[in-house]
Amino acid sequence: MSKTLQESMENFQDFEPTRVERNGQAYVETYNFIKEEVERHLVKYRKLERLNQTGRLTRDQLDELLRRYHDYVIAGKYKAHYRQVGLKSKEGNIFEHVIPTRTVRNLLISGVWNVDQAMNPPTCLLDRTSNDLLSSLKLTKSTPNTWFFWRRYRDLNIKIETYDGTPVDQETWDWRTHCEYFNILL
Repeated sequence: MSKTLQESMENFQDFEPTRVERNGQAYVETYNFIKEEVERHLVKYRKLERLNQTGRLTRDQLDELLRRYHDYVIAGKYKAHYRQVGLKSKEGNIFEHVIPTRTVRNLLISGVWNVDQAMNPPTCLLDRTSNDLLSSLKLTKSTPNTWFFWRRYRDLNIKIETYDGTPVDQETWDWRTHCEYFNILL
């Protein structure tokens, strides 16, 4: 005799899913899964004849997938691609997209960037003071130049280095340099 829905619900024992260790294998699996899903949603979005609610939901899903990758793999592997000199941990600091995620998504949708590029935009750890200044300059949702993305930080008067301590010349370190340093296909 089959159980009723009520019996099944009353007898249900909630559980905690098995936790996965963050390591190289988990990052590869995350990359493969998210890349495939981004590609699938991108095809769906581009096939729309007009933007409707399905389009909006598909675009939102692209945002969610990209953010998930950035927050899990980039933040887990590097803490961020770059950091304000002197910051060693995420604790108390801000994980910031140097090119805002909205712009990242739009570069992908428009075909300017490929999926790998959208999955690996420059991210930076900033202290709260610098992040607050970025907000007061109204630069949290825009950037003056996506190729020379460090121009966004021009008025912050801070020094930047890569996650592994390589100094960044904010005048010359551009999108190509970012892609070459992090092995991102152009």
